[in-house]
Amino acid sequence: MSYLELNKKDNKSNDDMSIKKKIIVLIIAVSLAISIFTIRLFYLQIIRNQYYDKLARNNKEQIVPVTAFRGEVYDRNGIPVVENIKTYTLSIIPVYLPKNYFEREELLHRVAKEFSLDLGYIKNAVKKVGNYSYETIEITDDITMKEISFLAENSHLYPGVYYGSKAIRRYPLGDTMTHVLGYVGNISPDEYEAKREEGYRHDSLVGKEGVELFYDKELRGIDGYVQWIVDSRSRVQQVLTPASGNPVPGKKLILTIDSKIQRDAENLLRDINGTIIVSRPATGEILAMVSSPWYDPNIFIGGINKNEYSKLINDPNHPFWNKAIRGRYAPGSTFKLVSAVGALHEGKINSKTYKYCNGGMLLENRFYRCTGRHGSLNIYKAIQYSCNTYFYELGYEVGPNFLKKYSEILGIGDYTGVDLPGEKLSTIPSADWKRRRIGEYWWDGDTIQYVMGQGYINVTPIALHNMTSTIVNEGTLYKPHVVKEIRSSQTDEIILNNDGILVNDTQIDPYIYRIVKKGMRLVVESGTARTGAWSPNLRIAAKTGTTENDQGRDHSWTTAFAPYSDGPNDEIIAVTVLLEHRGGGGLNAAPIATAMLRSIFLEEDPVDVRDSIYSRMNTIRQRGREQRALQNLQIQKAQEKLEAQKLEAQKLEAQKLEAQKLETQN
Repeated sequence: MSYLELNKKDNKSNDDMSIKKKIIVLIIAVSLAISIFTIRLFYLQIIRNQYYDKLARNNKEQIVPVTAFRGEVYDRNGIPVVENIKTYTLSIIPVYLPKNYFEREELLHRVAKEFSLDLGYIKNAVKKVGNYSYETIEITDDITMKEISFLAENSHLYPGVYYGSKAIRRYPLGDTMTHVLGYVGNISPDEYEAKREEGYRHDSLVGKEGVELFYDKELRGIDGYVQWIVDSRSRVQQVLTPASGNPVPGKKLILTIDSKIQRDAENLLRDINGTIIVSRPATGEILAMVSSPWYDPNIFIGGINKNEYSKLINDPNHPFWNKAIRGRYAPGSTFKLVSAVGALHEGKINSKTYKYCNGGMLLENRFYRCTGRHGSLNIYKAIQYSCNTYFYELGYEVGPNFLKKYSEILGIGDYTGVDLPGEKLSTIPSADWKRRRIGEYWWDGDTIQYVMGQGYINVTPIALHNMTSTIVNEGTLYKPHVVKEIRSSQTDEIILNNDGILVNDTQIDPYIYRIVKKGMRLVVESGTARTGAWSPNLRIAAKTGTTENDQGRDHSWTTAFAPYSDGPNDEIIAVTVLLEHRGGGGLNAAPIATAMLRSIFLEEDPVDVRDSIYSRMNTIRQRGREQRALQNLQIQKAQEKLEAQKLEAQKLEAQKLEAQKLETQN
């Protein structure tokens, strides 16, 4: 075979190999394309089936959310204090609006013009959630039946725009129970981000204060939905409400608050800055909680005027601030009960331990004064007269860590757990606390201030009220609460009962508490509250306090209970009163606490009782001034008579000397 023949044969072989390679590449490419197509088909039809099925259905079905009715609230006697009023709304679901930008803009202009709404507000609301959002955006909650009829007849001209109904909150008792109930408002961006996973929407109403906030999840219910069947021109053909779409109303709250006692307490605090807490220690039920000044939650219905809100928020008296759980004040002499319980329990003193009061105590070249010279007294008398000297010596003996320990035992040193938002923690100092917070050593003078309820200590009124409740119950403390029961709005079944939840058992001999309670009874009988807590037909026990205030007049405290008894009694009611800038506790807070208790047990008008006590105190003070004036006059006359007698004696003596002189001369 020639060279040319061999060369031809090789070229033919190479051509065959090239064709085979091309065929293989083609087969691979086709196979790869088929594989990709198969995978994509599987992804679209199997994995993304629900998504595209939903899109397909939404070409003929539109899901419109229905907001559940918020649960209503009642006082302990079944009186409605928060209720719902039905109103009609206009809403937009952005994804159902025209997809074309110009058509969508034209539609929003028509909506704003036809229903007298602000176009900028509507656009911002849509922008906030996005053009493809399925969220319902409420653009007004105040449309008329005439406007609803117009929209129903012309629904094909307003795709993505819907009418509906919802309930708005109403507080039928007006400004009563403001800080207990709170109010509702539109969800804020921060609140939405925190709650979106719980089913909250951009147009959700949420609790802003009080039980409306604390029990928001229970009150809000479960939203439902309806299906609107529409044609290609967005005309509604049918409205369906599946069984699963029925909204579930929020749960019903039954408060521990008695609206009559609450109103009585509010009447006692009108035009006075302060707080009143009334409770039943045997269960922890709060019967009234007032923080003055307050506001009317109805002002938030439909949106509050900015100027009005600004006026409230900038009010120096802080009407939004619930002083009962957020205010912190030095407790003054009411704190003496802590050291009394602790010292008795640890055997530092007993009921027969006497100390001598000579008007104060000298410590480190400083004389700490008492309110008087009480002489020799035991713990009963020390509480009765609120003898500073007795407690100076006692505090100096036990020290700051002891006082902190028994503050915590008696319920002051921790959160009370009351079912209201925003409770503040009391400041209960110790030597370590001062080193950490202030960077200084604890001095004996700090202890003297501490045992008097002054210095670094600050307590919330609800925490001090816990102390009184523990003493009344002789060592047991139940969780304070304003919601008695949570019930189903549909069946009225009790889902939760908050009464009698034990928080602490001090394991201290009840006899020790009875010593302290007897001292508190003596306070009313003949001690610091003998005129301010005057109550001839109801046995009241109390402890008063007056606390120094750098910003003005002293604050006034009284914590009391009735009817007084040696042992625990389920009928006992405790009252704690704190008045800002009102002076002495026995003269100012005590009449209010007494009026509160007499109104509950004797059904007397509390304002009349308070005013009669003030009048009686003025009469006693006037009589005292008159008696002192008479005594001064009698003393003055006696002194004048003595002077006259002295002058007469001097005159007689002079005459006698003169006579003797004449006799000598003769």
